[in-house]
Amino acid sequence: MTELNLPLKGTGDIFGLPLRRRLAVTGALANLARRHGYDQVEVPLIERASSFSEEVVGRSPWPEWDQRGCFYLQVPDYKSLYDNPPTLTDALLIPEGTISVTRWLGRLLSDDPGFVWPLKLFYLTPSFRNELIDGLDELKRRQFNQFGLEILGAPSGSADIEAIHLITTSLYELGIPERAVRVRVGDMAIFNRLVELSGLDPDTAIRLKEALDAIAECKAGKRPERHSTLIDDVDRLACGAHLGPRWAKVWGELARTPHSLSVIEKVSDTVVQERLASVRKLAATLDALGVTVKIDLCVVRSHEYYTGIAFEIDVFTNTQAFIEVGGGGRYDRLVGHFMADRTAAPPVPATGFAFGVERLVHLLDRLGLLGSDRSAGATMSMARAVADVLVIPQSATADGYREAAEVAAKYRAAGRAVDIYLGDPAHEVAYATARGITQSHTVTER
Repeated sequence: MTELNLPLKGTGDIFGLPLRRRLAVTGALANLARRHGYDQVEVPLIERASSFSEEVVGRSPWPEWDQRGCFYLQVPDYKSLYDNPPTLTDALLIPEGTISVTRWLGRLLSDDPGFVWPLKLFYLTPSFRNELIDGLDELKRRQFNQFGLEILGAPSGSADIEAIHLITTSLYELGIPERAVRVRVGDMAIFNRLVELSGLDPDTAIRLKEALDAIAECKAGKRPERHSTLIDDVDRLACGAHLGPRWAKVWGELARTPHSLSVIEKVSDTVVQERLASVRKLAATLDALGVTVKIDLCVVRSHEYYTGIAFEIDVFTNTQAFIEVGGGGRYDRLVGHFMADRTAAPPVPATGFAFGVERLVHLLDRLGLLGSDRSAGATMSMARAVADVLVIPQSATADGYREAAEVAAKYRAAGRAVDIYLGDPAHEVAYATARGITQSHTVTER
């Protein structure tokens, strides 16, 4: 082998059956999204570096954030002749899809202020991260593919329930038994409120968040040997921040206690307790929909732009455990950064999830679910409508969504594409018209 015929480290060529397996998985995911009323968006692989700046995404937008972890470049913009000096634009290869989707939406809203909410979409995009060479393996690569689904313009509650319901339904559809899929749910609003109450400075808060998220992984079964060291890290951070015994104890107990709810229940603060009640209601509704949920308030993820719930998906069989095969959360402040008038633009509520496709393919292959009987099976309609039926919940509550989901499941079982309306009840007709959906079903009281 010579360097001339080798790809760069952390990238690779794919051909034949391995490629067909990946296409089968992404085809199934796209099919499911379309049957639930989601439409696809495609974003550029090169974006302006300013879209991924600290001002927009925060100081830790993904694990091990470091500017050296992205592939930066300068794009030469020539005008009429190549002989003239170009204007240089700082850019990068995109490390994930959510930022590009929200950048696109900001432009869309600037062009069309009367846009009808909410917007449901999915994307499939190559992504690039400059991982450390010594840490590269079959699954940790510098080029990978990401499948994501986003609900934009719908407040927390039903939209968060739908996002988690769909990420688990995606795994069921790929052949993973329901009993094997588990969701760990935390809440960034609770974490941020604890940071505020305890007086943590931003640097310490980021380091504490990353330690707690790693602790959540340990509790789930990923490299549990780290747990004691991470607990020491939390104690050291709390001590160094001079929090006083009360808040040092809260953070220490959160890191140590297997059941984090018992720690947060003792925090006497209205905001914390209201958020805790909301997370519990979400978990109860998902349980009624057949989703196995565990509330772990150490699940805070590394993305700085999350503002509400954060969740991660694990798969457990009798002999194997796959931790964090996908995840997501709520990010209500991100879209506003890309609006034409950022000061006047109201927050755009948003929630979603993403899979690393190669990780998902690896999981399915290990479970023997990518045999010769599986086909890509991707279909799409050229019709204007994004769904055949719009199911309208009786109320914009968790119980209202659960009842609507039961009605929608019957339509989908009959082969119909169904969108569950998540927006303001006053705009449901405008929404159906904008999406081209001609049949609606309003859930009535039982």
